Amino acid sequence: MANMYFLGSVMSALRDTVVGFQAKDVLDILIVTFLVYALLLLLKRTHSLFIASGFVIFLGIYLVGRFFNLYLTSIVFQEFFTFFAVIFAVIFQKELRNFFEWLYLWGRFSRIKQETVSEQVTELLLESVAYLANHKTGALIVLEGEQPVERFLEGGALLKGRISVPILLSIFDSSSPGHDGAVIIERDRIRKFGAHLPLADRFDGSRGLGTRHRAALGLSERTDALVIAVSEERGTISVAEHGELIVVPDIDSLRERVRKAMREKFFEEKETKWYSFLLHNAREKIFAALGAILLWFIVVVQFGAGTTTRQFSIPIEFRALPRGYVVEQVAPKEILLTLSGKTQDFNLLNSEDLQVIVFAPESAGGTQKIDIDEKFISHPATLSIASFSPKIIRYVLKKEVK
Repeated sequence: MANMYFLGSVMSALRDTVVGFQAKDVLDILIVTFLVYALLLLLKRTHSLFIASGFVIFLGIYLVGRFFNLYLTSIVFQEFFTFFAVIFAVIFQKELRNFFEWLYLWGRFSRIKQETVSEQVTELLLESVAYLANHKTGALIVLEGEQPVERFLEGGALLKGRISVPILLSIFDSSSPGHDGAVIIERDRIRKFGAHLPLADRFDGSRGLGTRHRAALGLSERTDALVIAVSEERGTISVAEHGELIVVPDIDSLRERVRKAMREKFFEEKETKWYSFLLHNAREKIFAALGAILLWFIVVVQFGAGTTTRQFSIPIEFRALPRGYVVEQVAPKEILLTLSGKTQDFNLLNSEDLQVIVFAPESAGGTQKIDIDEKFISHPATLSIASFSPKIIRYVLKKEVK
């Protein structure tokens, strides 16, 4: 019997929630979806999805505790989430900074992007990499994305020259002073050479990869650049992107990865296709949308389902008094106001938003009487006036003594 009552109360709360669904609730869910999506991308870019799994488990326990009114569990986990936010910010302060930079650039996805690495430049780059790999000449080439890489670079010399095979081969020649550094490519030009990249924080050296590959991985962890590394010992070609380092078997595979990276970072079409936006990171978008909807229903059903009423005592304010007059002996001095609305709207209510303002009419002074109407009462549009009292107030309008 108790289970049937519990199920009935839940279904009733869900029904009230669906019936009271408004346009602002759609906006609410969309905003939370965006925040959850951004968090998923941060965890994906930093390879920290295991943290999200633990957080979801703790959140589930906390919601169960709140739903069944488990006081101790609710208090303990409420304090945990407070400390978790601080710990999360401290541990991932570098990733958060890089992520917000990326988020700012991602927010401009709809702008037209016409400049990209051309097919001709790509082939020149691949020809150079193939030569370097065949001759086991170490190289580090950075294809810059949307995020600026300049603040992560150390040293290097500006070149700003067009890409060509002879230039790239001469830069990475062992007799060249900048052969140990990286070449930074922006669109169809070599912007800088001999630059030193930041080293990766998490690097597995068991595969026999050295500092050059660790630097390639380090820049890919901090930006959206694609970094090509050629091993000096083995002549293998590796690609670092999104914090992952992969050895490509041949030039054709490298060509495909470069083309794919350029398509993702720079739209060659003059207009952004809506379906391309939806399909990109589709799994994260679906999880974010489902998570936001589920979270909205849990919070609203548990803490804000249905319509409720609350009473407030609001002081009466007088404005636009006749020149030289003051108000005295107001009776009553407050209005008892009853508002109706959703619980979540009451939770967002600021008491300063409630006002009773009386505009005193022109008068010769003395005892005055005025009828109070709803137009005198200021309140949020999300809440409606159920009742108020009294309907009439009296006051004395007296000439001010100077």
